[in-house]
Order: sequence, then C-alpha cells, then structure tokens
Amino acid sequence: MSKAADLARTASASETALSNRNILYNGSMQVAQRGADINSVANGGFCTDRFKISYANTDNLVLNLDQSTDTPAGFSSSLKLSVGTVESALAADEYLQFGQKIEAQNLQQLIYGTSSAKTLTLSFWVKSSATGTYAVSIFQSDATKYYSTTYTINSANTWEYKTVEISGNVSNVINNDNGEGLRVNWTLSAGTNYTSGSNGAWGAVTNWSVGHNVSWITTSGATFFITGVQLEVGPVATPFEHRSYGQELALCQRYFQKLGGSYGTYDGMFSGNVTGTDLLFVTTNSKVTMRSSPTFTLGGGVANHRYSQGGGDIQPSAIVADQVKPNSLTLKVTHTGQVTSGNAARLFNNTTTGYYDFDAEL
Repeated sequence: MSKAADLARTASASETALSNRNILYNGSMQVAQRGADINSVANGGFCTDRFKISYANTDNLVLNLDQSTDTPAGFSSSLKLSVGTVESALAADEYLQFGQKIEAQNLQQLIYGTSSAKTLTLSFWVKSSATGTYAVSIFQSDATKYYSTTYTINSANTWEYKTVEISGNVSNVINNDNGEGLRVNWTLSAGTNYTSGSNGAWGAVTNWSVGHNVSWITTSGATFFITGVQLEVGPVATPFEHRSYGQELALCQRYFQKLGGSYGTYDGMFSGNVTGTDLLFVTTNSKVTMRSSPTFTLGGGVANHRYSQGGGDIQPSAIVADQVKPNSLTLKVTHTGQVTSGNAARLFNNTTTGYYDFDAEL
C-alpha cells in the first residue's frame, strides 16, 4: 500500500483530521510538572499531568506514583502505580481508579444528545503484575451517566496493547462550556457497590466497574504501568499521535502551571510595585490561558522565597494570592517595615524547594 493510501485509510478510520485526533492530553506521559516520583499519594493526586488518582474508604492502602522509563517501543515515559502498603481486604465501598477529565467545549464534535452521536475508540499500552479483567469507563458529567466496558491483561509484567469502543450517547448533550464534559477512568480495584449493572451501554452512576475482577490494592507489591493513551472519534484505533514535549506541556498548562521548584531558582519571577511600608503586589503572565481562575499554592514556605526592592534580597513574611486570573497571576507580599512605597519590586524562588503552583484542573 502506498503512503498516500495509508494516510487516507487512517483519516477515514478515525473520522477526523490526521492531526489533533487524540482527544486526551499527555497520553505519552511525558509531562510531570508536579514531580516524577510521588509517594503516599492522596486521593485527588497527580504524577504525570492530567491523570488524576481517585480512591475512597481504604483502611491501609499506601499508593505510590512514578513517571517511569519502563515503556513499550516508541515511548519514553509511562505512568507507574504501585502498592506501597497493601489493603488488608477489599470492602464493598472501596475503590481505586485513575483517569482524565476532558473539557466540555473540546467535545462538541461528538454530537452527543442526537441520533448522530459519534462512537469513540480508546487505545493504550498497559503492563501489570496482576492479570485478569479490568474495567474502563467513560463518565458524562452533564448527564451523570457512565459507560463501562472491560479489557483483559493476559500476561503478568508484559506490555500489551488494548482497544475498547464506546458508543455515543444519543440521549444527553455535552454542554458547550469550560466544565467537565467526559471523564475516562481506569479501575484497578472496586468493591461490589460499583460492579452491578450492564456493560456496553450508558447507565446509572454505579455502573462504572461492571465485570472488573482484579483486587489490585490487596495484592502485595502490585504494579501497573500505562502509556500511549489515545481517545479518538470513530470505531477504529489508529496509530498513537505523538506530539512534541512543548505541545503537550502547553496543553497541560491550561489546567496546571508550576513556576520554580525543579525548573530552577529564579524560574518563578514576578514583578510589580511597593504600596505603603509593608506591602507589594507582583504579577506575571500565565504561560497559556488557563481554563478558569486558578487556585494558588505556595511551595516550600516563605523561607524559600525572596523579594527585592531598592537593593538586597529579603525574605517576606507572607505570600498570598491577590488577583489570580486565567491570563494574569498577581500575588500579595508582606514584610512589615522592610519596603519603601513607590519602589519597583520583584519576587522569586531562591531555592529549588520554593515554587508557585496554579491549579485550574477540572
């Protein structure tokens, strides 16, 4: 088959353009702004960008996340989940899953809520120490409905390529806004409260782990790796769409931006003016327009940050959010009696322990 014919076949199969066909971001797990090695991960935590951990009601579980270099051919990174402390038993109300939320206005091409609703295909590479049947699901936030299906890991500790098909929801529209449209979830463990119902159809909120039979969290030393994740329009999985690191980073920064930290000292740099004798306001532009006004977190405490105004670097007393918007990030810095009104000022992290996080995740 000629190259032109092969490209035409790919375009036809995916029902979309040759580029921008992967609806998910960071499917190759290249970007990990929060860190590449995170132990004792809390519910709602991240390692590789855009892939969020969710678990509930566990008694013993300690979960670790890593950006790993263990990959199938053609990839440089994967997301690794591992059991640090095993759960003693899987209760009916316990679960562990991870997934990615997709912004609703990026999904209007699916035409949900009509008879023309598009079929989706999810493909990914996976490797686990625990074999068996795993559930994967799609949650539609505006309709509060799940579509659940399964895939099987046949061989332990072996990279396997999986594809699943998701029928379009003909009954419920996806709102055209910056809220959550769809959420793709991979289940690693689920109690009986979440495994009832039917696969292959849009249904009740509890129908997200139907057919799942692996108790991963009760398996000592269990590991799970994933990469090459792609969600696309159409009934056929096409080859993974590799984007550059810069492209993936910019896509992820709509939802989360880190300044400083592992990026180096002085990476977080804000400039502004002194107001009064103990207050300065400093601003930097966000790297891309964020999804919404983000939540600000100061990393490392004030001991790892400095401001300067008229000479000398001074440790501030406090750094808090002032006007934190999608395109402009303004912080308020205080230090009694150490500043001169009217002076120009700057704020920066003076160690790699200091950082500034701006979170607009769904």
